[in-house]
Amino acid sequence: MKKLLWVIVAVLLLATFSDHPVLLPYKQQLYAKFNDTTHNAAQAKAEKALQTLANKLQEFGQTLGKGQQAELQKVSSNKAAVLEFQKTYCVERQFHPLFYGEPIAQVCNIIQSASGDL
Repeated sequence: MKKLLWVIVAVLLLATFSDHPVLLPYKQQLYAKFNDTTHNAAQAKAEKALQTLANKLQEFGQTLGKGQQAELQKVSSNKAAVLEFQKTYCVERQFHPLFYGEPIAQVCNIIQSASGDL
C-alpha cells in the first residue's frame, strides 16, 4: 500500500513540475513515445480486423457465384472500400447489382460485426 502511495505522489509531483524547462524535453519525449505506441497498436488492431473481415466474407462467398466472390474480395481489400460499401449499400440501402435480398443482408451483418474494430 505504501508503494502505491509513493507512486501516486511521484506522478503528482511530475505532473506539477513537468512544465519546468529542465523536465519539459523529457515530458515531450514521453508523450511522443506514448503517442507512437498507441498509434501502432490501433493500426495493428485495424489490420487484424480487416483480415478477419476478409476471411469471413471469403467464407460466406463460397456459397455465391464467381462475380460475387470477386466483388467481396475487392470490397475487403482495404478499410476505405469496406466503409464505403457499408455506407452506400448497408446504411443508405442503395441497390447493388450483384447482391440483393438475403446476400446483401448477410454481407452487411458481417461488415457490421467487424466495423467497430476498423
